[in-house]
Amino acid sequence: MKFNIKIKNILLLSVLFIALDSYGQQDPLYTQYYNNFSLINPAYSGSHGLFTATANVRSQWAGEAGGPETQTFSIHGPAGKNVGLGFSVVNDKVYVLNETHVFADFSYSIEASENATLAFGLKAGGSFLNVDLMSLGIENDALFNENLNEFNPNIGAGAFYYTDKFYASVSTVNILKNKHYDNSSTVVSSASKEMIFYISSGYVFDLADAFKLKPSVMLRAVNGSPLSTDISASILWNDRLEFGLSHRLDESISGLFQIRLTDNFKIGYTYDTTISDLSNYNNGAHEFSLILNLGKTSKNTTNRTPPFYWMKSNKAALKQIDAEL
Repeated sequence: MKFNIKIKNILLLSVLFIALDSYGQQDPLYTQYYNNFSLINPAYSGSHGLFTATANVRSQWAGEAGGPETQTFSIHGPAGKNVGLGFSVVNDKVYVLNETHVFADFSYSIEASENATLAFGLKAGGSFLNVDLMSLGIENDALFNENLNEFNPNIGAGAFYYTDKFYASVSTVNILKNKHYDNSSTVVSSASKEMIFYISSGYVFDLADAFKLKPSVMLRAVNGSPLSTDISASILWNDRLEFGLSHRLDESISGLFQIRLTDNFKIGYTYDTTISDLSNYNNGAHEFSLILNLGKTSKNTTNRTPPFYWMKSNKAALKQIDAEL
C-alpha cells in the first residue's frame, strides 16, 4: 500500500511539473489578440490616440474541470508627444497552478513617412506563481506539505509599424528566462519559462462603401514548442459589426464576432473548436472581450490608427484634429 501511494505521489508531482513546464513555455494564446495587442507588443501602447481599456476572459478545454482559464485587464494610451504608456494584469489558472502577470509598457513613436508610423516599446514587470499542492489533500508526504510560491521579474520589447491600411509587428517577451524548481531528497523536478517571439502582419481592403476585408497572420515561436501560426480573415461592416474565421494550424478553427454598441464601447466573442487529437477530451474554448475608449483623442497623436482597430468616434476626432492642424 505504501509503495502504491509513493508511486501515485511521484506521478502526481511529475504531472504537475510537466504542466508547469508546458504552461510556462506556452503562455495563453488569445484568438482575439488584436484586442490585447499591447500584451504581446509594448510598442502598440498609445497607438489609438486615446486611452483604451480592455477586459478579456478566456476559458479553454470547456467542460473539463481544472482546464486553463485566463482573465485579463489592460489599459494604454498617449502620455505626451510621441509617447505611450500601458499597464496590464493577466491571471492564468490551470488545475492547481495559478500565475498572475503584472506589466507596465512604454512606447515611443516616430513618423516613418508621411503616411506611416514606426513605434518602439519596452515591457517590464513580473509574474507571481502559486502551485497549491496542499489542496490535493495528500497527507504524510513532505512533497505535498508546502505550496510553491515565487515571483519572477521579466522584460519584453517590440517594434510596430503601421499605416491606415497595413501593419507589421515583431516583439518578444520573457527575455529573462525563469526556472521554477522543486528539489527534495527523493525528487528533483524543474520547469523553465522560455523567451517567446511574435511576428504579425495584416492589411485592410475596401470592398465597398460599408464593407472591409481584414486578413492577418500571427506567428508565435518558443524554444521547445512547435511554431504556432494563426491565419485570420474578417469582414467589417460600417465600422460597427465584424465577423470572421481564424485557423490555428493543426490546432483549432475559430469563429470571430465583434459589435460596437456605442461610439466608445464594443464587445467581442470567439469560440474555438479543437481539430487536434485533444478534441476527444474537450469542448473547445470560449473568449469574451469588452473594449472601452476613455477620454478624448490626444492632439499629440498622428492622424492614423492601426488598421485592425476600429472606433468611429476616434476616427472622426482624428480627422477633426487633422483639419485644425
